[in-house]
Amino acid sequence: MKLVTELVAKGFVDGARGKGGGLRLARASSEIGLGDVVRQLEPSLALVECFGTQSHCLLDPACRLKGALDGALQAFLAALDRVSLADLVGSDARLHEALGLQAAARAIAPITIVRPPAGRERR
Repeated sequence: MKLVTELVAKGFVDGARGKGGGLRLARASSEIGLGDVVRQLEPSLALVECFGTQSHCLLDPACRLKGALDGALQAFLAALDRVSLADLVGSDARLHEALGLQAAARAIAPITIVRPPAGRERR
């Protein structure tokens, strides 16, 4: 539930409690970028300790790896920025099949309501 609470707090999801409640996207799925979700839910994307504010690494002043790793992190986030939630959850028959959604829908039998003949109602 912590993740859901964070998604609501960050404005990605709206939640309603009680009967008829539930969760829904706060914006259109095409407006929710994966990069934004990752940045909001993982504010400290420190790949190594020296990315933090209190680095204790003795090599920090002369380190060249830090710049390379930062560039890799920025490239990773830029790639995620090009992907929206809509890109991930579009109507893809293969995804539905992998999740068993069609099979689950077929497995649900329709409900038939049988009413007693007039004059024979239950009391």
